[in-house]
Amino acid sequence: MDFLADANVAGQTLLRLTARGNAIIAELLRLSQHVPHMFRMADKVTVKKYENIIFDFRYMKNSDLYEHRIENSLELLEFDQNFKLNNVELLKRFYVLFESFYKYIKDFLQYIVDLDEGVFIQHSLESVLLNTDGKQLIAEAVFLYGIMLTLLDEVIEGAVRERLLVSYLRYKGKIDEPNFDEVCRLVRSTGHVPGSPRNPANYPEEYFARIKLPPHLVQMLIARLRSDDIYNQISAYPLPQHRSVALANQACMLYIVLFFSPEILKDQMSVMREIVDKHFPDNWVIQYYLGYTVDLTVAWAPYKAASVALGNTLQPANVQLLKTSHWGRVDTLLRQTHHYLSEGVLNDEFILDNVGKLMAHLRDCNVTIRWMMLHVTSQLPKVRQVCVQEVSAEKLLVLLLDTAQYEFVLKNCFQAILNAKKQRWEQHRAECAERMKELGEYFSGDKPLTRVKRNETLMNWFVELATQISALDFSDSLLAGRKIMQLLHALEKVEEFHQIESSIQVKQFLVETRSFLKQMLRLVNIDENLMVVFDIVADLSYGWQIINDYVDIMQVRIRRDPSSVIKLRATFLKLCSILQLPLIRINQCRSPDLVSVSEYYSGELVAFVRKVLEIVPRSMFLILAKIIELQTTRIRELPAKIDKEQLLEAGQMSDRFNLAALTHSISVFTEGILAMETTLVGVIQVDAKQLLEDGIRKELVQQIASSLDATLQFKVKKIEEFAGRLNQLHTVLDGIRRSFQYIQDYLQVYGLKIWQEEFSRIINYNIEQECNQFLKKKVYDFESVFQSKSIPIPRFPPVDETSSNFIGRLLRELLTYTDHHRTIYIEQMAGWYDPTGREVVGIKTFDTLLRSISVFGLAGLDKLICFRIVKELTMFASTLHKELGANDQDLKNFYFNINSQLSPVASLPPGVQKLYGQALQKSARWWPMFLEIALTVGQMQLLRRQIANTLTNACQLDSNLLASTLVVANKSILKDVQEHYVSPDTKPYPSDESAVLADLTEYLETAGINDPYTKIYVTTDPISHIGLIMFMFAISQISVLEYSSHLSILVHKKDKRSYDIAPLVVGIITILKQFHQHATLKFLALLGQFVRNQINVVLQKDAKVQDFPPEVICALLFLEEFCKQAKTDRKIVEGYLPAYLFNFFTH
Repeated sequence: MDFLADANVAGQTLLRLTARGNAIIAELLRLSQHVPHMFRMADKVTVKKYENIIFDFRYMKNSDLYEHRIENSLELLEFDQNFKLNNVELLKRFYVLFESFYKYIKDFLQYIVDLDEGVFIQHSLESVLLNTDGKQLIAEAVFLYGIMLTLLDEVIEGAVRERLLVSYLRYKGKIDEPNFDEVCRLVRSTGHVPGSPRNPANYPEEYFARIKLPPHLVQMLIARLRSDDIYNQISAYPLPQHRSVALANQACMLYIVLFFSPEILKDQMSVMREIVDKHFPDNWVIQYYLGYTVDLTVAWAPYKAASVALGNTLQPANVQLLKTSHWGRVDTLLRQTHHYLSEGVLNDEFILDNVGKLMAHLRDCNVTIRWMMLHVTSQLPKVRQVCVQEVSAEKLLVLLLDTAQYEFVLKNCFQAILNAKKQRWEQHRAECAERMKELGEYFSGDKPLTRVKRNETLMNWFVELATQISALDFSDSLLAGRKIMQLLHALEKVEEFHQIESSIQVKQFLVETRSFLKQMLRLVNIDENLMVVFDIVADLSYGWQIINDYVDIMQVRIRRDPSSVIKLRATFLKLCSILQLPLIRINQCRSPDLVSVSEYYSGELVAFVRKVLEIVPRSMFLILAKIIELQTTRIRELPAKIDKEQLLEAGQMSDRFNLAALTHSISVFTEGILAMETTLVGVIQVDAKQLLEDGIRKELVQQIASSLDATLQFKVKKIEEFAGRLNQLHTVLDGIRRSFQYIQDYLQVYGLKIWQEEFSRIINYNIEQECNQFLKKKVYDFESVFQSKSIPIPRFPPVDETSSNFIGRLLRELLTYTDHHRTIYIEQMAGWYDPTGREVVGIKTFDTLLRSISVFGLAGLDKLICFRIVKELTMFASTLHKELGANDQDLKNFYFNINSQLSPVASLPPGVQKLYGQALQKSARWWPMFLEIALTVGQMQLLRRQIANTLTNACQLDSNLLASTLVVANKSILKDVQEHYVSPDTKPYPSDESAVLADLTEYLETAGINDPYTKIYVTTDPISHIGLIMFMFAISQISVLEYSSHLSILVHKKDKRSYDIAPLVVGIITILKQFHQHATLKFLALLGQFVRNQINVVLQKDAKVQDFPPEVICALLFLEEFCKQAKTDRKIVEGYLPAYLFNFFTH
């Protein structure tokens, strides 16, 4: 039974294990890119911020001390809880990754035990290592474990791993993770620092020995890797000088596996000499996994036997000889490759005639590229100096590009030949058979006009030959090939007959027949094995990391000649060979990990493609900057009428010529990248046009984000600077937008659509990040729907301690200039004014905001204000809950008694004035906090209303149809909801599954068709007597207010600049709106009772008094403002207060 047969349990178990190992490595590489920055502790600021909640393994020695320190600080405790909320899921994923290492090696060791104990019938470790597939899988299983450990130390530092594990332990506990201690022992810090030339003592053998492998397994495996060609790749490299390349994959396995038996590296000279002579006679820089390379001169330096054995390879004369032999033939290879790539050379006939020669050239190119790319990275100074001397990185890259293009063309030709092989073979066979039949008829003498004497022998011979040719079987290529050779020999012999030799027509028939037979013979010799050899030889996985060193040279070539992108396409396809190693076993066992692993590596390939080709949009935008300057500062609009004499001057021909030349330059870049056809990179299809558009978007995002961040920085703190910055931003962005729209046709993209989408994404992303400070569960970049890996939005360092980005700074400035302590809001003017009567912020300010940051920016500001309001209201509710908690029963009883004595509100209980005094005195400590929250919330609500008005006006002007549609849709939805509450049985509530409500709400808020004052921001548990408490707060403020006839509003008696009535009233309305409607009605009822009582007190003293007392006037004005802002029906208030009081009071 085949070892990998579905019914072979031993083979399938080992195959699934190796597939799992490849999937684990892919997950390791994927997660290494998402290690939260605070675990790296890369700078002093991060250390200072997180050192009290993130610990390494020292935490294990005295965990109680660390936890006690956190629990004794409320600030640290809250910070720790928030950190847990935001990171626990990611920590879980890291722990599962680390645990998968442990489970993998434990399952493998159990498999070896099962082999030794005979669990798998007819299979033992020895028999598995004798089987071709078995020894490959055993070697891969051990190799992958070594790779896991090696890459783990390279991509996630030991200290970072410890911090991740300790944090996971603190938040989840050991109870749920029985393997936690073993996992910690396996992945604890080794002391190795990635990129450091020096390693800790006994590294990595002590690291690899944390879970020991059976010595007999390691020894037997090393023996197989030393002596066998376990992957049978020498057949792909028949020349002896290519043997080390043929065994390269095996050599990297041997490099890793030897660390499980370090005594060989240290002491066994003969074994190491054998290994070096076979695997490293002409190379010392190897790739051990997907482009991760190692210099053996450094890695084996601590090991005596290994370094001595490698000494022969590193002899200066040998190094010089190797370098000369490889670099010396680069020019020859380039000339030969250029010849093959010339138009018309690589046709089917030439390829079939020269398969061996073409494949030999392919091997020479790839072997030379491999040796040069790897060894110019040598770390030993003397060796490196020899390797890089006279070497041109650009010429090496040219060889790589040309070789990739040669491979691409040749492979397509081979594939086309293979696809049409059977059809062509049968056509040639039919042609040969037909000619033999015709020759048979020719020598029969019966054919008219031939005048040939009948030759029975030749006639029968040709007929028999036709039969034999027709009997050739395509499926049996070996037999068919031998038979064709015999037929060719026979046809050559038959020409010697006089009767044939004298006939030109017959000789022509025979020549054509032999030609067809030769074509059939060549077609037979081309099979799928050739494509397998082709893929082996064309492998570029060793250069996956090194290729990054050549990106700059690639980009220079593209900038110089955009059409060179065509050759780069072939290079990108050549790089797809990195998918073969990790996916082959996953695919063989039909693992569900195939999709995720292939998507990860394909995504990395596409990211590299984008990285190389981003020079195109970057170059475009450099040209665009010149176009922007021309359009905004140089070229003037032509007037409607102009004198003929001024036409030349007004035409600005020089500037317009420069504009045309720059535009042409951009179109050349576009043509270059669009020449790269749609390409399948791994499992991801890359469309050249989409690639260009993504690159343009990326550069556009960079330009817009940089302009927003650089311009919206405020230092002088004056309204003039604020307005100036906004106007400057409008000028900059408008210049970019206009020029971008100008070149959109030459780029073959929809400029305005891209502008709107990317501007919206930038604003929303920055809003999201700014709102993170108000959220316990933060939204990280990899979770954000607005952030993109291919078109990233840049993050800039904050310029102050309160704002994360430009949108936060913009709102902070707006709040500063509308501060209720510095300005007064005038409803009639819809603006904020300073004490001198100068408008600080008004309609013009919001119009400037709209022009500079557009609708998206204003809608984003509105959303950010909402988060700030939620924060204030949450603090208000939590404070009241705390004050009125179960522990303060006296205060709850006091308010209960006050409420009882003031009831019913329609009457005037005796001693009510005294009750007011007691209640105000009892709650006086709350009022400063209440006042600050009410004023702050009110101020932000006023800003929200101004933003809504600006957005509504803009929507009605720019798209009246959209505005009207939204209004009608909103009314229709509200009507459906109202009808549901009237007839719940017959009128269903709009379904939660429908996206209509959510989508409509988003549209309404963006269009400003909403009422901020009626919005419920927080949901909180009911607060006892909230209506009474807010009433007491209101009368405490009414008593310090007076009416200003100059401003026609209520102002503070003592400090006119303290605050004004508008934000106070709106703040109280908003607070009450967060509770049940009964709270608002109770508030109005108590306020009505207060007015009646105050009038009653005055009348009791003097019945002839005609004017209302100041408190009553202030209370009535307060009520009037309340009804107007809250849109409360006047009749509701008149239920608690006689209507004539409102109609006749004077102020």
